[in-house]
Amino acid sequence: MDKGQHLRLVFMEGSTPAAKVIALATEMTLHLSAQTEDSSTKDTTDTNGAWNEYDVTARSGDIQFSALVGVGTDTGGKSFADLIDQVSDSLINWKVVMVSGAENRVVGKEVCHGQGKLTNLQASAQNRQKATYSGTLNIYGPVVVGLD
Repeated sequence: MDKGQHLRLVFMEGSTPAAKVIALATEMTLHLSAQTEDSSTKDTTDTNGAWNEYDVTARSGDIQFSALVGVGTDTGGKSFADLIDQVSDSLINWKVVMVSGAENRVVGKEVCHGQGKLTNLQASAQNRQKATYSGTLNIYGPVVVGLD
């Protein structure tokens, strides 16, 4: 078992994709779901007639993340300011990976990857508390399980 700080969301950027972590990340949730429809018919083999059969009709998913709002530039990570322009209709290549090393930024095994659109970005700045922000990346297309 590994701890949560070693599982991170990274965005792949550039012509030679570089993995950019969410800088100062505090949480990340990957959510995948399947919509189903009852496909039972009179031809369904079930001796007592109590069980339905289901077919998957659609799949969806999102990744929610949160982080502290940092000041300055972080060339190895994505900050709140870096993400503001990415709330758009553009696809973003992402990966969920295991990390280690300095600042938990040395990418190791890949859990999964895909594409998504950043659809929500929200900052919260309460008096005398650290400023935070959260975002939602809606998944578009297939999620590919890592081969590591």
